[in-house]
Amino acid sequence: NMKGSQMYGKIIVFATTASQPLGVAICEKLSIPLGQARVRTFSDGEIDIQLEENVRDADVFIISETSPPADKVFEACFLSRAARSSSARRITMIIPYLGYDRQDRKDRPRTQISAEFMAQVLKLGYPDRFLFLDVHSEPTLGYFNPLVFDHLYGSIDAVDYLKKKLADVPPNEIVVASPDKGGGPRAEAYAKRLGLTDYVLFTKSRPEPNQVAEASVKIIGDVKDKNIIFVDDIIDTANTIVADAKAAHQEGAKDIYVFATHGLFSDQALERLEASQIKEVIVTDTISHEPYRLATKRIKITVLSIAPLLATAIRHLNQGEGLSSLIK
Repeated sequence: NMKGSQMYGKIIVFATTASQPLGVAICEKLSIPLGQARVRTFSDGEIDIQLEENVRDADVFIISETSPPADKVFEACFLSRAARSSSARRITMIIPYLGYDRQDRKDRPRTQISAEFMAQVLKLGYPDRFLFLDVHSEPTLGYFNPLVFDHLYGSIDAVDYLKKKLADVPPNEIVVASPDKGGGPRAEAYAKRLGLTDYVLFTKSRPEPNQVAEASVKIIGDVKDKNIIFVDDIIDTANTIVADAKAAHQEGAKDIYVFATHGLFSDQALERLEASQIKEVIVTDTISHEPYRLATKRIKITVLSIAPLLATAIRHLNQGEGLSSLIK
């Protein structure tokens, strides 16, 4: 039930192997079947891709999260190039999670900026435009120039969920928190959207990525007798958030919730969360996990679907409309 005209032709959505569940969910919302493509892997590991439907003059969307391994990036680029060489009218790469974006600066000797390399590789898929969701480092989107890109946020779903969740809690007993000082603007924005006046910053020392120095967590702001909502873009090993929750608990915080758009849950993340003071972790389905992987005994893991948001974005783009109404 497409409203308005299809300015850019028929919508066809393809998804890489890793993003198949999200692709299927998006197509259900669009009332179209997921585009058929054959992805074969040769015995030595090479990826071979063939589109199994006609995309001539179509508006093609390719859904591909790009967390490691790098094969996901090759698959996205090969799908895009196959659509390009099959005369698609327009190709949009939708990257729900942009991997390597944490490597966004040369902050140690003899290293390089992997985020810039990732942008150059994705551009080799020859899409016309990109759509991103909650990238880790917004300045790195400049590396995608001169191609057009849009950037959406998981907050649109998170804010609605959190408002319902905490509807019965007095606003003066809720505080939004950033797990590190870099996330201050995000915490401030969430606080505003939730109708709260205050937010709290947690700072710490990191001897290595994904590690937190023992007893280095400092809290800027008051958490005593407050329900805390940590907001972030990524939960990876969960080391940071577990250390923050412990510090908050020691300072007299009540219930602790965590929202992060992208749940990587690598290493022993789920075991750490199970043993933490956190009540509930809320993520979206930008990265898909087998349900058994997220099965827990104590902590609640809630997965919000980003599919309705991305389906609406596809509709808007197909009709030549802006996406600002989808940002909240």
